[in-house]
Amino acid sequence: MKLYGRTISKGNAEGDVIIEPGAVSFLGGVDPKEGIVVDSANQVSGQSIAGKVFAFSTGKGSTVGSYVIYRMKKSGTAPAAIINERAETIVASGAIISEIPMIDGIDISLMRNCDRVVVDADEGYVEIPGVSVKDAITVIVRRKEKVLILKRSQSVGSCKGRWAGVSGHVEGDEPMEDRAMKEIREETGMKARIIGKGEPILARDRALVWKIHPFLAEVDDGTEPEIDWEHSKYRWIEPEEVYDYNTVPKLDRVFENLGIL
Repeated sequence: MKLYGRTISKGNAEGDVIIEPGAVSFLGGVDPKEGIVVDSANQVSGQSIAGKVFAFSTGKGSTVGSYVIYRMKKSGTAPAAIINERAETIVASGAIISEIPMIDGIDISLMRNCDRVVVDADEGYVEIPGVSVKDAITVIVRRKEKVLILKRSQSVGSCKGRWAGVSGHVEGDEPMEDRAMKEIREETGMKARIIGKGEPILARDRALVWKIHPFLAEVDDGTEPEIDWEHSKYRWIEPEEVYDYNTVPKLDRVFENLGIL
């Protein structure tokens, strides 16, 4: 799988990735002598980033952090490459003067700690060779002001016990809307109308990234689903209640994408 972003500092590197979901300050947050993250606010505190591909949301702190990165490079404790969701001046400057490959605009939630990744900052992409991409659809069914969520049963292969929309993977070149209508019939038995479509969303599940194609469907008032073996329960909820449930990855993003949140 390749994730395309924006080149900040050119170059190429390969290595195991260390992921920090929060912001990182190199001044005071990283020990330049050892290359170890020491900020207790970071989830990777105590881990060495020396020679690793370091992926974190963004940088923070003093501009002196740029020179901390340069010092790490000279000491052999710098990361092999840097991946950000959103680059800022401190880390960007440090990567450039230290000639460390750096890319931003990458969704780091699609990576897992110790994934082997290839960073090609000349072409502007990050490749995760062990991960593949598969198309899927998720349909949010609306009835008046409420939407349908379904609890995945213990018989399904993934995300057991989590709440989801109507969903299914896409076979070959099958049209997405055809698959969406088929899944509604199979999983709920309801007659629905497709009334909207969102942009694809990527979500990681083990060694697979699902490229989710969101759809919004509508049923008449009073319509109730007859759920199949894939689900154990269903509920009609207000869209903002989705945050109160243990859902499949990025279901809230699907809601936002479809404009119902």
